Amino acid sequence: MLVFAALAVVAGALAAVGLGQPQRGWKLVFFDDFSEGLKEANWGRYSGQPGGDPGGWWAPSHAVATNGILRLQTYRDPRVGNRWVSGGLSSARALRQTYGKYEVRFRMDAGRGVAGVVLLWPARDRWPPEIDFAESGGRQTTRRAMTATLHYGPDNRQIQRSVRADFTRWHTMGVQWTRGRLVYTLDGRAWGTVRSPHVPNEPMELDIQSQAGTCGDHYVPCPDGSTPERVDLEVDWVRAYAYR
Repeated sequence: MLVFAALAVVAGALAAVGLGQPQRGWKLVFFDDFSEGLKEANWGRYSGQPGGDPGGWWAPSHAVATNGILRLQTYRDPRVGNRWVSGGLSSARALRQTYGKYEVRFRMDAGRGVAGVVLLWPARDRWPPEIDFAESGGRQTTRRAMTATLHYGPDNRQIQRSVRADFTRWHTMGVQWTRGRLVYTLDGRAWGTVRSPHVPNEPMELDIQSQAGTCGDHYVPCPDGSTPERVDLEVDWVRAYAYR
């Protein structure tokens, strides 16, 4: 099942970012390089408090796209009581599908207490399941690793993999999602595979988010004195394919 809005992809734009020819077995259905800013037809911006995180907050003004780069900005915002505020985006307006291939080229500043996640979220907005195919938690201050996690079941069971690289530099993280199987990729190469009957088989959307954590929580700590005044998750481009 596919629901699309604003699928304007031209050969020149593809060549400009090195996408090349269509890949066998996959059909390109979504592409955004943010050269025209943040398109409302493609993305909805997060607002409000993240579920289960009383220390975090999202504001639309913290998701901005200029000069062909999307920036999800985390900093103390005087407009919101000087608390740490972050940004996030949902592709639900433009892309919901069952199975597919997703790739996101991004980098993230180092900074304790600020997490970054690229994920697939159920279109029906009832959790779980969830497929995090690039996640750097708030405990990680150097961005030297990313995890990929399949969340499933009412008690939030997880199947997790991890890969090492310097993610303060630009890399492309992706996932190939097919029936009963997830293949995680880094710069076009597979680095982890999950085969499980718990792999989702329902429509999902692509989301990208940064998030400040909660003080006192070991797993999602809040920023501290070592955290830079601003921590950005930057995205160069996003593309998604349907399986054919």
